[in-house]
Amino acid sequence: MQQIKSGSRGELVALVQLMLHEKGYSCGSADGIFGTKTESAVRSYQKAKGLSVDGIVGTNTYAKLFTECLLKDGSRGELVKALQTRLNEQGYGAGTADGIFGSNTEQAVKALQSAAGLAVDGKVGKNTWTALLEGKAAGVPASAHFKLSEFKCKDGTAVPAKYYANCQKLMNLLEEIRAACGNRAITITSGYRTESYNKKVDGAKQSQHLYAAAADIKVSGKSASEVYKLCDRLVGSRGGVGKYSTFTHVDVRGHKARW
Repeated sequence: MQQIKSGSRGELVALVQLMLHEKGYSCGSADGIFGTKTESAVRSYQKAKGLSVDGIVGTNTYAKLFTECLLKDGSRGELVKALQTRLNEQGYGAGTADGIFGSNTEQAVKALQSAAGLAVDGKVGKNTWTALLEGKAAGVPASAHFKLSEFKCKDGTAVPAKYYANCQKLMNLLEEIRAACGNRAITITSGYRTESYNKKVDGAKQSQHLYAAAADIKVSGKSASEVYKLCDRLVGSRGGVGKYSTFTHVDVRGHKARW
């Protein structure tokens, strides 16, 4: 797990902030930004635990935090809620993110541990958090510029694990499109859809969105027409491309389709 310090940002920082808060060391909101309040909290924690006081979260500080903040059946709080949210985003079905570590959360943790090749004990320590944050569980879709959570249904439902292979193909295609657009940012306006949500938005009965094999996208600085022309050429016979006034549909259905 990488060392974090003043100026660091990201999910790992937010996790450390939550753990510090759990132990009574306030660093403000868990915003994922390692600023002065977080550094002060880290120093206070290190001093209280007899660690080297440098304000940097490295091997020894991690070890102490993860040992003291081990999550298991019966645990409660914001740290549990963050765990449940992340599990749900990756399709492990922890149930409602209510901050209560019950049977659903335990089963979701065990499923993650099994997929990641970890000891399956249902307890969440350093190794399980690492697998969760870094997407090391076998088969979890990941790419340089896209996260699985970006493809969840607009009703909040995560991409089901059975569609991970489709989603990975879709991510790979979007990376190609991004590169062809000069590495301009891509916004996914619609990814996976549940049957009920697809019906709500009048989607096609056999929409590729139902299988996490489609995305409606916008490319920064490019018109929908420009994106369609590029995707038409780039996607070829690998999938579908649809032209709309404000976005472009792309999918990985395995044969050519255009509209």
